[in-house]
Amino acid sequence: MHIERNEIRCFHAVTEAGGFSRAAERLELSQSAVSQAIANLEHRLGAVLLRRSNPPQLTEAGIRLLRYAETLLNEERETLADIAQIKSGALSTLSLALSAPVNARFGIDLLRVFSERNPLTRLKVVVAPSREIVHGVSDGRWELGFGPLQHTMPDYFAVHPCFSERRRLVVARNHSSREALRRDPQATLRTLPLVTSYIDDLTRRPGGERLRNAFASVWEISHMDLRLALVAEGKGVTYVSDLVSGLSDELVPIDGLPFSNIDRQVGVYHLRHQPLSQACVRFLALCRERWSG
Repeated sequence: MHIERNEIRCFHAVTEAGGFSRAAERLELSQSAVSQAIANLEHRLGAVLLRRSNPPQLTEAGIRLLRYAETLLNEERETLADIAQIKSGALSTLSLALSAPVNARFGIDLLRVFSERNPLTRLKVVVAPSREIVHGVSDGRWELGFGPLQHTMPDYFAVHPCFSERRRLVVARNHSSREALRRDPQATLRTLPLVTSYIDDLTRRPGGERLRNAFASVWEISHMDLRLALVAEGKGVTYVSDLVSGLSDELVPIDGLPFSNIDRQVGVYHLRHQPLSQACVRFLALCRERWSG
């Protein structure tokens, strides 16, 4: 089933204008053409969208379709506005997702320099967990991702490594199991949860065991500050990136284990076979300039 764009436009105009005749005037169509478009749409969907009253009343199906129509037409307006900006000399939107550690260390400085060099470019920047960034770039929510690279990145990504990151396993200084962690860290960790944004399914300890098996359970919490606060309150252990500065003195490392430190490569990635906007090309150039060595 396929919904025609002109039918969606007629449906939206009727609901927004409050009637068929006013919608026809707005669209510069005849009233019969608008009525026929709505009738065709209802027939194709097999559902009544509007109760014919003055003004027309939306049915439950009509309310749902209106949400879709507004999203579709808003996206169209934004796209046309973007094209107009490009034609007038403005650059496209920088659509970028940063991991929390990358943002903490480099986010402000990178965006400051980028915006100074590209003052007409629109910014669409989010901070998200690294797994969500990978999925978001894959499905087109963001054009660029900047964060730790998975052990096996999908083949459809073009990857630009920038620097390495070390994540250290930490616990609260006053945690009740702190002394036990010194004596027998492996056995003690099996009684504690790991608080993390996620664990790469391919992350394994020496010997082939999955990292998650070293802990009692895994709490997946995407917000970095919330993770750190929970661990500071003695609710588990977590990994903290060396990109994050100014950590609380209440958190101390757990040393002496094969997985006390996890080293990851951090970089920028995007869909390999999809043309990049000029904004993203210039952001990549800035990253290469910053980490050329």
